[in-house]
Amino acid sequence: MATGVASQKALPAASALPLVGKWANIFKISNEPCTYSRWLYDTYGSIVSLAPGDPSWVVAFGSEFNFQLLSQPALFELRKGKILNVPEGTSLRRLFITNLLDMNGEHHKQQRQLMQPAFHKKQIGLYHNDMVAITQQMLERWQPHEQIELHAEMKKLTQRIVIKTLFGLNDEQEIDRIGTLFDKVATLFLPMMLTPNIDVPGLPYHRILKLADQLDGFTRAMIARKRQETEASDVLAALVQAHDEEGTKLSDDELIGHVFTLYGAGHTTTSSALTWALFLLHQHPRIHADVLAELDGVLHGAAPSLESLRQLPLLDGVIKETLRLLPPAPISMRTAAEACELGGYALPKGATIFFSPFMTHRLPELYEEPNRFKPERWATLSRTPYEYLPFSAGVHRCLGAEFAQLEIKVVLATMLQRYRLALVPNTNVEPKGSDMDPAHGMPMRVMPQDRQFARVPIRGKIQNIVDFV
Repeated sequence: MATGVASQKALPAASALPLVGKWANIFKISNEPCTYSRWLYDTYGSIVSLAPGDPSWVVAFGSEFNFQLLSQPALFELRKGKILNVPEGTSLRRLFITNLLDMNGEHHKQQRQLMQPAFHKKQIGLYHNDMVAITQQMLERWQPHEQIELHAEMKKLTQRIVIKTLFGLNDEQEIDRIGTLFDKVATLFLPMMLTPNIDVPGLPYHRILKLADQLDGFTRAMIARKRQETEASDVLAALVQAHDEEGTKLSDDELIGHVFTLYGAGHTTTSSALTWALFLLHQHPRIHADVLAELDGVLHGAAPSLESLRQLPLLDGVIKETLRLLPPAPISMRTAAEACELGGYALPKGATIFFSPFMTHRLPELYEEPNRFKPERWATLSRTPYEYLPFSAGVHRCLGAEFAQLEIKVVLATMLQRYRLALVPNTNVEPKGSDMDPAHGMPMRVMPQDRQFARVPIRGKIQNIVDFV
């Protein structure tokens, strides 16, 4: 149990370097979540602190801990982020301060309920045609035998899809312009946090303030437009129209914050998942061939409809298996709202507890041959939300999970029928940091779909994460 009277036994603890202490280990779990979490689990077991004698930073592994941490949101809260030295009332603060990733309790519940209709299954189906059309536009631009950087292509694709479905824009140049504006704000955020917040031309803080004002102005104009467009079916239109039983609606400031968060969440994680799915298929020629045979039998070369997507169990297994082996958020955290116990150990109020979807998905008692890419396992396998959690679980489960899974399926079904992507031999392949982007990119050659599937030799840490046989 998570609460109650804890024993006085000491937590197993990772060794800590002099001077930097636990901070080096916190850096490792944040920046090397796959390799370091596996080492912690193999060395110390299912629960470990990140410094001797310090129970304020803990890593807990496995479905039982996942359940305790994610099913008690009042006790184990999301850590509230803070934008340092950014004054109230600025566009920058509005962009970052209002989002579901930074809310707890009744505030989170109320905001999530207002946003839920935009991600209802029926509403998500309305985005399907845009996903197909934008994917086909990308494929038209590709040239047979050219080399592409796959992850960059997937980022551009998912950026266009999320901007189109968020705002209902039709002009491709405008879609790209707004996507670039979103990306510039997100990219400048970290440099701004690491430098003095001085509003002087040339410094990151000055640049991000100007860009945030532009993004704020654009989003407010779109909100006003959606209030006049009674027939619009995009995400923002659904959010603008949403209300609860008392008639409460999302304010403009709330809409701006949520839109910015939806852009980031719907763009980066999906592009990584697509990149890893295509890489794993390439390195497993038999599965690659079987997936294409399934697509041929159901789609016969046509664009995937919503109905036909339900008839592709192996493709569904490929997506689930990719998200199991390389989950978009391999590590996450909660904060103890009060003193409590976890696994029989006492934790103080304010303790940070990391949990690891990556390691949960690697437990042999849950997944036979856990390091193997075996999409066929999902034909018979069923796991609870705390045993399989690529989008987290509980009340904070990713609101856009179904959107992301539909997008991945549409893109793969469309792309695989047209092209065979061949990895450049001896590519250095490894996931980077907590967002699981490929650290060195993913160079691929675009080939006509000739069904000449074959593995190539690779380098990199991915071979410590996935067993290739």
